Amino acid sequence: MPVLECRDVERRFGGLVAITGVNLRIERGEIFGLVGPNGSGKTTITNAISGFYPPQRGRIALHGRDITGMAPHRVARLGVARTFQNLALFNGMSVLDNILLGRHVHMHPAVWRTALYPWFARPEETRHRVVVEEIIDFLQLENVREEPVDSLPLGIKKRVELARALVVEPSFLILDEPMAGMNHEEKAYMARFILDARDERGVTCLIIEHHMDIVTGICDRMLVLSYGEVIGSGIPREVIADPRVIQAYIGGAHATA
Repeated sequence: MPVLECRDVERRFGGLVAITGVNLRIERGEIFGLVGPNGSGKTTITNAISGFYPPQRGRIALHGRDITGMAPHRVARLGVARTFQNLALFNGMSVLDNILLGRHVHMHPAVWRTALYPWFARPEETRHRVVVEEIIDFLQLENVREEPVDSLPLGIKKRVELARALVVEPSFLILDEPMAGMNHEEKAYMARFILDARDERGVTCLIIEHHMDIVTGICDRMLVLSYGEVIGSGIPREVIADPRVIQAYIGGAHATA
């Protein structure tokens, strides 16, 4: 059974067809790349998967369960976490507090729990802190744990956002351009952390990425979108050699040359 399966997914915004006829299958333990030119529908398909923009046609299944049109908070509780193309961290809050917010899907707040804090709320809080501390150590964020996130360089901020997603303890992780704006060294670190998340924590990943060297380096398979339609899928080094993919990225005249 695949972790994620999309069948003939279509999403429209008025008269604009953002994606149509998208078929996608991601197996357990894969790092799957989703690429395409700007405006090709990459973020739309991830928003459809996570419940923000339900598709008008098609079916989306997670671990064999139909999640088409399911609310985002319910999808999150099924083990789906994501990062965003534009950083969605809370400026003014520390790295630790930003990461702790990722545990909200596992929390069970109640007035009576607060009233009986030493017996109910504190043990639960301790369990959440154990997970957070483990992820801080895993992503090597010990030195900045108390720093406000708005004072950190971009590469560290991206790592904090990854940490906040990992404390959800997801089985399926969506990373929307996790290496955008990074230098070569920062990209290498992030690639290593993504591989470790798969190998050590059993997380299946869907990565939206423009850096083809990253896609071919760490992804098991990939899918290419152009104008909302699939134009290539399979093993990365074979897909990027497809004439349609080359034309979509660098244009017909250059592709012919």
